[in-house]
Amino acid sequence: MRDALEQQLASRLRTLGDTVDEELPPPVDLERQVLRRRRNAQAKRRWSSFGVAAAIVAGATTVAVVRGTTGGGSIRIATSPTTAVPVRDSLQPGTVMLSARGRYVISLDTNGHTNATMVETQHGDIKYARATDDHRALWYLSLKNGSNACGDVVRADIEGRTSTIVTHAVAFDVSPDGSRLALYGAGDLVHDRCSPVNDGTSGRVVVLDLSTSSSSALTVGNVTSLRWSPDGSYLVAVSCPPAGCEGFRTIVVPRELGAPLAVAPGKWGSYLPRTIHSASVAFGPGGLYLLESVVPVPSEPSATARIDRVDPRAVRAPVTVFSSNGWDVSQVVPTTTGTYVVATRVQAGAAKSPDAARPGLYRVAAGRLVSVRSLPDPGVLSPVTPLGAAG
Repeated sequence: MRDALEQQLASRLRTLGDTVDEELPPPVDLERQVLRRRRNAQAKRRWSSFGVAAAIVAGATTVAVVRGTTGGGSIRIATSPTTAVPVRDSLQPGTVMLSARGRYVISLDTNGHTNATMVETQHGDIKYARATDDHRALWYLSLKNGSNACGDVVRADIEGRTSTIVTHAVAFDVSPDGSRLALYGAGDLVHDRCSPVNDGTSGRVVVLDLSTSSSSALTVGNVTSLRWSPDGSYLVAVSCPPAGCEGFRTIVVPRELGAPLAVAPGKWGSYLPRTIHSASVAFGPGGLYLLESVVPVPSEPSATARIDRVDPRAVRAPVTVFSSNGWDVSQVVPTTTGTYVVATRVQAGAAKSPDAARPGLYRVAAGRLVSVRSLPDPGVLSPVTPLGAAG
């Protein structure tokens, strides 16, 4: 029975096969469908590879951010402009100046308020302090044996809270990048054998490279302060003998140390009063700010205070920032947020207000002084270059 059914089914299949063409015609758009499928397959492979690469880049960027923000500033990672990580600032946000005040170095904000105590020494008052442009190191001069003796030149690591006495000098400054020191004193400053500069004798300005120990020197007298230019190519030395300040000297610093330092032409010009005065300088936006404070004398009613902005290497006339016979200005601190001064009002007559005689912090605005706050103990102020603004 089963064989008969199988035979009938086979017979019907043969009959059906005879009615079908031997070759089925292909679809009219077969080639188009094949091309479309190929393109889709290639696109899927390409986007799959791109997704893997994007995931790798995203993972690397995440690592850079984590290491850059948690490594305490000790790890530098080269990144593209689109993945650059902000550099960690070791100073408190809003810091615009430092104050060397007694045995402390403190940082001040734009309103003259203390936002951090950076240094506290056990011995000696701090005469001058400066932060390097990367805000990683703080350098200061600590005096243990009086203002005319050699003091400790100290480097403090801001993040690590550690400090090291590097050498000794009567006056000093550190280059903005922290690679070189400018030292003043007598004796062998290169080998850390400083001696005080006695009256009537000349000392030496020595520039010392901290990485190579190479040096250059210049004999000069009566230096009260040294300041590095923002680009590190020259120094400005203020000379103030007992009879009155002579002016400033521009000292060219060679790229390769070894040859003697050279003094470039230039002193204060005849536009300044010829009276006994004190003087100081500070670099800030637009050039060198020169402060001259005059001791008032009846025979020569000159301006009590005058601040000029100059370019020590140019011959063009200075720009007067402030001039007044009503103020005694003791310091000038030019910053990117404004030019600050420490000043007291000059009062005539016997009746003097105790409050008016106290020093205060002021900002120079259109040739006038605008009060910031009372500052009875300002210390020695120095401007701070904002992080990333140098160069």
